[in-house]
Amino acid sequence: MFTSRSLSPAFYYLFFSGEPEQQQRFFKELHFISIAILTFGLACWLVTFSLTLPRATLDYAHAALGVTGMLVGLVLTVYARSLQAIIASGTISVLFIGFSFRVLMLGTEDPAFWVLPLGVMITLTTAPIFSGIAYYLGVSLGVWAILGLGQFPVHAGQADQHWPMLAVTISVIIGLALNIYFLVLRINNYRAQRDLATMAYKDGLTGLNNRRMFTQGARALQRTGMAPAYFLMIDIDDFKQINDVYGHDVGDEVLKKIAGVIAGLSGEQLCGRLGGEEFAVIYQGEKQAACDFAARLVDSVEAAFEPERKVSVSIGVAELLKEVDLSHSYRRADESLYLAKKNGKNRYVLNAA
Repeated sequence: MFTSRSLSPAFYYLFFSGEPEQQQRFFKELHFISIAILTFGLACWLVTFSLTLPRATLDYAHAALGVTGMLVGLVLTVYARSLQAIIASGTISVLFIGFSFRVLMLGTEDPAFWVLPLGVMITLTTAPIFSGIAYYLGVSLGVWAILGLGQFPVHAGQADQHWPMLAVTISVIIGLALNIYFLVLRINNYRAQRDLATMAYKDGLTGLNNRRMFTQGARALQRTGMAPAYFLMIDIDDFKQINDVYGHDVGDEVLKKIAGVIAGLSGEQLCGRLGGEEFAVIYQGEKQAACDFAARLVDSVEAAFEPERKVSVSIGVAELLKEVDLSHSYRRADESLYLAKKNGKNRYVLNAA
């Protein structure tokens, strides 16, 4: 699988597949579009076929093969469950659409006349289906080869023999431009939605879960958590003084450094920034393990800033009760935090009530 990390930008767009989450997003966007376009192609062929029924020169065996191929590709697209499956089924369908129209084209009095309009119609209409420049380019050239084999160009040896090839080249370039446009549009849309999600659930300064995301996670643990859990409310001691003496830039660096300490020690435990200089952790484990964790956190924060400056945190610890609202545990942890501050800071206090 090609990813943005393993390929240069040129090859990334040429053989685009994206990261797993991006693939799933693209699949959802392309699934309906692909079904609609391929159904439209089949419908156009059936209408055209109905208009050519009286012609005895039509090869009905090849027409049946073409219809079968279009139907197989469409069914595969309907039941596709991944971006790669849509690319594969789309390739089958589009090539069989080209083959089926060639069958109808060969049943006309002037087959070569229809190569350009049919090729342009098919290659431009199917441009949005393929998420990857190389995939679309390969399929579009395949369509032109199927339609034009033995019929194109029609003015070989004459002064204007290059004009049809110029028309094909221009149509391929236009189709490629459309394909690139749709691809870049989807990539930018995905990145914008991802950035919006990050802004909605992540703290912009520290990268930790913001209050909203932390609260959602804590409530989920209340509902589903089997092991005991403890709410740790963490507050930076004398943070206003740090801002006043050293400036807000230094204050921001202190917040980021403490967030790194919390994230590093928390591991898989839920943690986040509640706002200002307040952080929180939901520690899943027994009471003594939660207290040991709080003690390590106090010591680690102090050690992280030595000998540069004196920075410490105070922590209030309270059991995360499952039968009451989260605000109850929040309030009990806040009471413990108040006692930690009152008793000298740079420590934790467990709410034993």
